[in-house]
Amino acid sequence: MQHFCTGVLAGCLLSLFLPLPPAFFQYIFLAAFLVSCRFRLFFLAGCCAFIVSWHWQLSAYWQAQNALLNSASSYHDVRIVSWSDHGIGDLTVKLQLQQSSYNQYLLSVRWRQAPSLENNQLWRLPLKLRPVAQSWTPLSRPRSLQALLQGVIGEGYVLPEQPVILLQAPALARETIITQLKTSTASLSSAPLLLALTVAERQFDAQLWQGIRHSGLGHILTISGLHLGLVFGWSLLLFTGLLRLSPWRFKVELALLLSLLPVLGYGWLAGFTIPTLRAAVALAIFVLSRLLLRPLAKSQAWLLLLALLLLANPLWLLSYSFWLSMLAVGCIVLLLWCLAPAAPQRWAKLRYWLRFQLALTLLMSFISMAFFSGVSVLSILSNLLFVPWCTLLAIPFLLITVCWSLAGLPYVQWLWQLTDGLFIPLMIWLEWSASQAVWWSLPQLSPLTAFLLSGALAMLLACRVKGSLWLLWLTVVVLMICLPVNVHPQLQLIDSGQRTVLLLQKPHNAILYLDAPATQLEGLVRQQVLPLLQQQRLRQLGPVIIPALEREMAPALALIQHAYPMAKFYSAVAALPEVQTCTELVAAYPDIGFRHWLLAKADPCVLSVDMAGWQLLLPGKLQQAQERALLQQYADLTADIYLLADYGRANANSLAFLQALAPRQLLLAANAQGPYTYPQAGVQQRINLLKLPLYHTGLQGSLQIEFTAEKLRIRQENREKHYPWAEKPTAIAETSASTR
Repeated sequence: MQHFCTGVLAGCLLSLFLPLPPAFFQYIFLAAFLVSCRFRLFFLAGCCAFIVSWHWQLSAYWQAQNALLNSASSYHDVRIVSWSDHGIGDLTVKLQLQQSSYNQYLLSVRWRQAPSLENNQLWRLPLKLRPVAQSWTPLSRPRSLQALLQGVIGEGYVLPEQPVILLQAPALARETIITQLKTSTASLSSAPLLLALTVAERQFDAQLWQGIRHSGLGHILTISGLHLGLVFGWSLLLFTGLLRLSPWRFKVELALLLSLLPVLGYGWLAGFTIPTLRAAVALAIFVLSRLLLRPLAKSQAWLLLLALLLLANPLWLLSYSFWLSMLAVGCIVLLLWCLAPAAPQRWAKLRYWLRFQLALTLLMSFISMAFFSGVSVLSILSNLLFVPWCTLLAIPFLLITVCWSLAGLPYVQWLWQLTDGLFIPLMIWLEWSASQAVWWSLPQLSPLTAFLLSGALAMLLACRVKGSLWLLWLTVVVLMICLPVNVHPQLQLIDSGQRTVLLLQKPHNAILYLDAPATQLEGLVRQQVLPLLQQQRLRQLGPVIIPALEREMAPALALIQHAYPMAKFYSAVAALPEVQTCTELVAAYPDIGFRHWLLAKADPCVLSVDMAGWQLLLPGKLQQAQERALLQQYADLTADIYLLADYGRANANSLAFLQALAPRQLLLAANAQGPYTYPQAGVQQRINLLKLPLYHTGLQGSLQIEFTAEKLRIRQENREKHYPWAEKPTAIAETSASTR
């Protein structure tokens, strides 16, 4: 069994480097699996079993997407899974398809002027669909890989001016319970935490999400192994006590089986999310191993769990949460084996628990560095304070209150008030953590280096090297404080669709350039701009240039000002009191190397920035009329790097202007998919005629340029996050094209 499970892991690693082979390879690997089992080559059998499962699920995904996008009908029967609100009647809705050819797959659609929705409603909707757009940023996984992991085979929008049909609105028991719990907790200050820990609805605002990240307590607020293990443990104590009075023979075995029922009930209440499913499978393996005559060792149970989950869903190899939870369990198994058992005295048990928590948190810090390029310095203290508080008191009391409430027993409001009081310290801690600069971003530390460090230190623990725990602590501190930061000027252009997010970093200065519609800027700042600044470990932010600033952008400016009080805003027109014109920018920051190419009328805020001798030209609100005026007024106007104006539309970027600039590199932040292509055809012809190199974020992902006096070092994000099998296979793509 151990060799088979190891073979599954080997197949998992091998699949990362393989393209998706043709369909008949399924039968080849299936035959290899059977032959391997016949000759007891279990390592090879496990490897073949994973590749068969992986190949089958990937092929099914692409075939379902192909059938959906080539469907002759625009109407589809769907079930409402979830939605998020972007304004009055403007929703992003996740739908589950109900047709047999692609049943259980999901869609993500925009629904304008949407009616009142409820989960599990069945609708017949007219949909305009397309494949999930690519997106490569240093802040998140590519959208196409996220869609593959979640089973989303298309995105689009509900066609306006066509009728929508509500087929059925079933009143399911779980939805009724959720409504009841929301009503009971509506007046409580810790209601978001209570709902997250009961029905897995994490209705957190941006500040609370920040606090969860800064405190390192996300694992407590996600229903997973910790919570299901608590339910199982308390249920086992209860059933063991009750069955002790019975005359039955197999009391322990029956108590173990009965204890799984509350676990399944809690998982059902949480919607059987992926973490709860993984935890339920782990508990089932534990119970089965206890029922066997020769129970599995902890390491064998962990390896078996990992292999079974990867065989059930091979695409979980893309999931950060999957590997975080599995590696956390692996670290727990390792520490239980490495650390000597505690003496029976109370203080000895307390010291053992403190050492265990410290070692586990430090090991998980390296894993966090590998996945998220950073770590919270509060995570150790947060876990020492709130893991025992929540596991021993707050969460058990919450679950008792939920059962009491659902049973309709009296004095339930008093219990909810007491439960709220138990969670208020956690709420206060999260709110305080959100305002502290405790997230240490380490963008220079590669994931491979972090994994190798964690593996080396785990080996020291396994070998029981004296002082290994202190070495863990010292390594984390050195990495957080002493890891060198890049000293060369650099540019980052984020793949954010039809919006421009450009960050310039120079010694002691950081410049942010934003260009987005007023309705999208606040969401852009929350989801991409602030995380980008935090990931780059920026404590101070200099000028923020928004050339097309409008009054409706005030909430987005307030977000930036709250995070960086010293930031100042500049635009072509001072539309708000806190905004200055680009004319004042050069005088305010003389050491940055700005030059403002001023026009007397309708100044578009065209700026040059000196980056280690390289001239970067930012166009602002440039149009062809202003281009002609600039060429007439400034004979020395040139650029080494030029950001195409107005997303590459033809009303700017004239042939004469591009020829006069003669840039070495053109940059463009725009969509690569959709009804309109950028740059537009006329602009693309001019670029081709002048043979100018163009970097397009929609095609090539986010861009990072490091400037030195001798050369430019260009790093493309999509080159690091591409897997050979992550694109639609050629055979399916050709079939799709011929069908159209």
